[in-house]
Amino acid sequence: MSTYMQYFFDHSGQFLSVIAVAVLWLGLAALGGAISGVGRMRALDPLVGWAWVGFVFTAAGVFLAIPFTYLAVVTAVIAAGAGFWVWRRDGGVVPGVFLRMLVLTIPLLILVSAMRASQWDEFSDWMIIPRYMLETDAFPSKDNSYPNAVYTGYPYSWHFVTYLASRIAGGLLENAGALVNVFLLLMFGLVVIQLISRGAERPELMERSGWFAASLGAAAMLLTNPTFSQKIVLTSYAETASAVATGAGVVLGWLICEALVDNERRTARRYAWQMGAVLALLVNLKQATMVLVVLVVLATVFMAIRDRRVPAIAFVKLLPQIAVPAVSLYLVWRFHVSSELVDREIAIRPFDDWYIDLIPHILMEMSIVLAKKGYYFALLIIAVGFGLRGFFRAAGPVDRFAAICTMVILGYNTFLLFAYVAAFGKFDAMRVASYWRYNMHLGPTVIAFVAYGAANVWHRHLAARWCWRRVRWLPIVLLLLAPFVFAKKIRFDTVPMTVHYRTVGAELAALLTPEDLYFVSDPTGSGESAVILRYELDRGAKFGGVVSAFNPHRLKRLKSFLPKPELNTMVVFSVDKGFDELLGRDFSPGQTYLLRRDGQGPWREVKSWLQPAVK
Repeated sequence: MSTYMQYFFDHSGQFLSVIAVAVLWLGLAALGGAISGVGRMRALDPLVGWAWVGFVFTAAGVFLAIPFTYLAVVTAVIAAGAGFWVWRRDGGVVPGVFLRMLVLTIPLLILVSAMRASQWDEFSDWMIIPRYMLETDAFPSKDNSYPNAVYTGYPYSWHFVTYLASRIAGGLLENAGALVNVFLLLMFGLVVIQLISRGAERPELMERSGWFAASLGAAAMLLTNPTFSQKIVLTSYAETASAVATGAGVVLGWLICEALVDNERRTARRYAWQMGAVLALLVNLKQATMVLVVLVVLATVFMAIRDRRVPAIAFVKLLPQIAVPAVSLYLVWRFHVSSELVDREIAIRPFDDWYIDLIPHILMEMSIVLAKKGYYFALLIIAVGFGLRGFFRAAGPVDRFAAICTMVILGYNTFLLFAYVAAFGKFDAMRVASYWRYNMHLGPTVIAFVAYGAANVWHRHLAARWCWRRVRWLPIVLLLLAPFVFAKKIRFDTVPMTVHYRTVGAELAALLTPEDLYFVSDPTGSGESAVILRYELDRGAKFGGVVSAFNPHRLKRLKSFLPKPELNTMVVFSVDKGFDELLGRDFSPGQTYLLRRDGQGPWREVKSWLQPAVK
């Protein structure tokens, strides 16, 4: 029982994490509400505020080199004033239904607040970059190296979340990203409620802000979300933010078309300003999200051109508001990357090196991955089917919404095919690496259309036959119970070997010095151990290399490092055939060793750790 309770209450910093993220969220919502004005989609205020914070931080950090701490203080003061203004004008900074969502997800939030970083990319980028930001108060550059981070050329709006929450808390928060991801999904749940209300012609769902509406929106994004993967959502990965921003952009693009069809030009302008901010956020989240921005804009443009009821001239006048913020921010960051961060992001290979001959194989692997995700694949087929019909028929709101969604879905998967052919290595292209993870970017878009379409069908054909009041209690009960039922699955950060790697790394920080050069021996492991040690040690010692299961000639690789005179430390998590003889000692299985040598002398044991039993 004590182990089970530890899933929920693991360390004393949990309360601080939740408070810091909540304060950050309120600040972003206040800024977004003040900037967007009345007549907006209020649910998206945090995205709008976040977009402009990212714009200011990026521009000021690139061109003026203003320390991030100063920018954070100024932002906090402005956010406080904006919050007071929005509260007086709207009666609150966030909608009441969102607060009810938070109450319904308290068990989940407690679980997430207990979590720590545990995934490969968190240690190589998503956590170590915010740490460098806290240490240096500036972007990486030629004069400000982020030595152990991999893709420092990626945009930084997602890193600003962890950075700002950590500034509020007074230290690095490893679970800030995961908590924000939950908030983001709940926020998009508000969008889902609004779409259901619109499709079912039941405005009281939003107006009354009851517990049923709150549970419906939260359940749509947490329980029935086909792309909810705990090892993505409940981490510091930027996938959830990218997905929610994409979905928000699609919804806003459709709402602009609907407002113009109804001759509501002022409303269309409000949505256009929000869409511009959301796309500026999206373009600054990851390197590849620029493609999503282009697809969302083009899909909306094509639909506006295709449907004659959308006044084309009025729509074209809104394009600068929609596109200019994202284009401007993209160019600012590209300037910094090209001048300061060469080769710190994924690049397109020369045409002669493209894997054209592998296209049939890649397409087959992509199909297999989607087929294995039956629920998502089914919703995808439904959305695309309605979208293709909707584009050619263009007979109403459902057709326009489906068509925009479909163009984004098909366009993005076409881009992913291109990426495997032109950017990924052959091994990753052959296995369509992370294809499911990238498709998660489309999850909220699919959910939004299915929610609106299902509400429309319900209103037309089922409303008189079936009453939702019969099961209004069900989503509330499921939301409250699910975290308790799936606590062990949600707390994947407690995997014994990951905890062991982190424990060893933390203790090594007191045993090594910045002058030490260490090598990691883990020929039966994936190499995750080395990534975690680099994160834990950072500048506390110099990383010399690793031998892992991915190295085809493991003994030869170890031999190539041993003659280096500066290599004086080795961490042994596992050994392979010939390792014992080469290192001049016997290693017991199930033990981790710290070895040290003087010059080219023999390796001597400094300390050992018992590894957890693998079940």
